[in-house]
Amino acid sequence: MHHPHSTTAILRLRLAALLLVGNCMLALTTAGLLVESVVTNNRRMMTSVPWLLVFVLILVVVQWIAASRASCPLCRTPVLSPKKCAKHRSARVFLGSHRLRVAAAILFRNQFRCPYCNESTAMKVRETPHREQVGKSWTSGLS
Repeated sequence: MHHPHSTTAILRLRLAALLLVGNCMLALTTAGLLVESVVTNNRRMMTSVPWLLVFVLILVVVQWIAASRASCPLCRTPVLSPKKCAKHRSARVFLGSHRLRVAAAILFRNQFRCPYCNESTAMKVRETPHREQVGKSWTSGLS
């Protein structure tokens, strides 16, 4: 199992995952609101739908920016960006999307499997021997 190099990499992955899941939920809610406003002929609700669509589009752009830096620590491919790269033959989908599966795994399981290299990644910073030695020498000086 692989680990990201730093806490900022973990924060980037979590932020991009949260934006992706939130954007999907907001888009579905906006579509439901549009259908309900047309069925009930509610003019006030119809005027709020275009503003929600603009907000969804803004969130899409923000999510793309955040996801462009959130990458797999092994293959360095942005796992939450809409890439046209070939996926691994064992990559699985959630509701028809590889990105949504990765985002849900990051948020709910605290690990994910890259759809490109099919390697598992835990959402904790990897420990290196150098970090362990620095920590031991610092704590040994306090005793």
